[in-house]
Amino acid sequence: MSEQIYDCIVVGAGPAGLSASLFLARYRRRVLTFHHNSPRNIYSHGVHGFLGHHGILPTELLERGRKEVTEHGGLVIEGCVTKVERLTDDLFRVSTGNEKIVGQSFDARRLILATGLRDLTPDCPGFTDFYGLTVHHCPDCDGFEITNKRVVVLGHGKKAVGFTLNMLTWTDQLTLITNGDPGDIEEEHYAKLKEFNIAVTDQRVVKLEGDVEAKQLQRVRFEDGDALECDSLFFNFGVKPASDLHTQLGCRLDEECGIVWVDDLQQTSVRNVYAAGDLTPNSQLAVVAAAEGAMAAIHVHKSLIPEEQRV
Repeated sequence: MSEQIYDCIVVGAGPAGLSASLFLARYRRRVLTFHHNSPRNIYSHGVHGFLGHHGILPTELLERGRKEVTEHGGLVIEGCVTKVERLTDDLFRVSTGNEKIVGQSFDARRLILATGLRDLTPDCPGFTDFYGLTVHHCPDCDGFEITNKRVVVLGHGKKAVGFTLNMLTWTDQLTLITNGDPGDIEEEHYAKLKEFNIAVTDQRVVKLEGDVEAKQLQRVRFEDGDALECDSLFFNFGVKPASDLHTQLGCRLDEECGIVWVDDLQQTSVRNVYAAGDLTPNSQLAVVAAAEGAMAAIHVHKSLIPEEQRV
């Protein structure tokens, strides 16, 4: 048993985790938050659609968040949680470290998982040169900035078709590149794309080129030497959880999207374990993640109110 039992441990210090930690600290709960690695949107040139913070750098948003949590009495530490155990219905233990690094263990009455997702990214030279400014993964976040521009979508399967059609919200200058793997795209999908004059090519991409200093993508280079001029690229290869802690706890997964199921209280299928942010099935926006973190914190607080204070 660790020396101190926290009211809640929050694993993950993105918008969801920090929002949860801030509310818990303001509820005067003993809250410990683990901060590890870079956020999913670390390469973005700005967080979009976050009221009052539109355009703020992701690093600045999170730096402000950590400061606000600690100013209210919360504890934020850098460390990678590698193991989580359910000791009793009302007590959990999280541990850091691995076979090579000696870690520490911490106990809490509640857990909030805000570990997020990782995008499956294209494997081609030039990708990191433009990622975050003219190469993106989220139309909801960055679609407005490509209004009426020449846009390439890199992906495969009918999900990529739907993704591309959604881009018509902002531009009709679209090309879908399947990179040699059309997946489950069928004739009806090709017909739908043709209906909206969206070009499709199965050529393989070997490089992204452009003005590296300005992070401005200018063309996609193909295996045969041909190139497609463009202003921006969106990729759609899916995501994966950034950690397996939810699996260790036995949390139920959502049948449709395969990530962690939560109820209306942000509680997972495991009693007293909550989840918020990109790890849950709702829209993967920073502002939504922050809202989910706040809701998780509210319900964690309510669950900790002693029976004698209830009516």
